[in-house]
Amino acid sequence: MRAVLVVVVVVIIAAAAAPAHAQWVATGYIDNNVAGDVQSGRPGLGVSAGYYLRGRIGLELDAELHGHFFRDEDVADLVAAGVDLNTRAALASGNVVVPYCVRGAAGTWCPYATVGLGVIHAAFEGAGLMPGTDSFERTQTNLALNAGVGVMHALTRWVGFRVDARYLHAFVDENATSGGYFTDYGYWRVSVGVTVGFPR
Repeated sequence: MRAVLVVVVVVIIAAAAAPAHAQWVATGYIDNNVAGDVQSGRPGLGVSAGYYLRGRIGLELDAELHGHFFRDEDVADLVAAGVDLNTRAALASGNVVVPYCVRGAAGTWCPYATVGLGVIHAAFEGAGLMPGTDSFERTQTNLALNAGVGVMHALTRWVGFRVDARYLHAFVDENATSGGYFTDYGYWRVSVGVTVGFPR
């Protein structure tokens, strides 16, 4: 949580220093969870759309789908032997993005800081592989905070690429009677995407 608070402070301070202008920016991306309390090595797909108010600050909506979300060993005790359990997740968030664009001989680069709030909807689905075993279905939806940094680079006036690294923390009710993962969890996500439009 200390790292999240530091990023929030950076976002607030940077808002006063960023350049002017405005533009819509949409990004399609592929990501991977690289460390933390969820499965790594399984890519997810996402899309974001943001509007940069005079180029000083961006307001962005982000949505992502991720298969095989939790590690098998962390949720194995939810089902009996002979049931193949898989987890997946849908993530949605609203984020504040603060860019600072630099133009030079190497083109336009826009490093940024971001912080946001949203939800993670996780589904637990088990298929019985042996006679006498039942299928298993549960879901849970948890509030999630995210914070991170990234950079956008313009390849042309309207098209570019984006690299993003952020930490996500989900707040779980440990006394919940539904769902399948009953403790707070956090993880780092790295994504690479193609942008259409560019903050100027």
